[in-house]
Amino acid sequence: MTKIKLTIEYVGTDFCGWQSQKNGNSVQDAVERALGKYFDRDFVRIYAAGRTDVGVHAKGQVAHFVVDKPVNCYKLCLGVNLALPASVAVTSAEEADDDFDARFSATSKTYCYRVYVSAARRPTLDVDHTQIYRPLDVAAMQRAAALLVGTHDFAAFQKSGSNLKGTVRTVNSFQVTDNGDGTICFVVNGNAFLYNQVRIMCGLLVEVGKGNKSCDDVVAMLNGTKLKIRTLPAKGLTLERVFY
Repeated sequence: MTKIKLTIEYVGTDFCGWQSQKNGNSVQDAVERALGKYFDRDFVRIYAAGRTDVGVHAKGQVAHFVVDKPVNCYKLCLGVNLALPASVAVTSAEEADDDFDARFSATSKTYCYRVYVSAARRPTLDVDHTQIYRPLDVAAMQRAAALLVGTHDFAAFQKSGSNLKGTVRTVNSFQVTDNGDGTICFVVNGNAFLYNQVRIMCGLLVEVGKGNKSCDDVVAMLNGTKLKIRTLPAKGLTLERVFY
């Protein structure tokens, strides 16, 4: 048996999310069908580092699968990508140790949320950025982001309907960068995240940048106070990298 680790990139706009669903076109389905075609099977089951929601993108999603034959990883990438739609690709493949697990071996993940500040819509940015109509106070957002770093109970930062029992998570770093071209990146690394946590945290920072919320509000949410914060659109979020 051979275990293969895949790195997968995709534009989430065309998919109902990563996870296979009965009534939807998922990234997982597309990759499993392409692997099945390559290995002359109906599909090959893959296991990912984590689920991404509908519309969320990835540059460094990681998955693994097991197959009962030797694998030429270079030819695998070429062959599988021929069977994939243009919005998803396997960017690398490598043989992994028997005890490797894409999900449970991961130590942290980095996400980037991208916005652009413009009164007019920017079609080339709209693919993976969210439009903000007025200038943001980047320094204020940086101060607020620093408060989110560390191990906290992020219960107030998850969308209702989550079935996760524990809500304590560790944010290793949270950077807010003004790129000087009208775009701003929110880059966060953590051991794991709650349902919609990154999009809600970034939504709170945007409200701070607008002057509608303050660092005191960040502290209040970390202390469990639920505030009405917009969950930013999925299209601005990208899973950048999974660390092992």
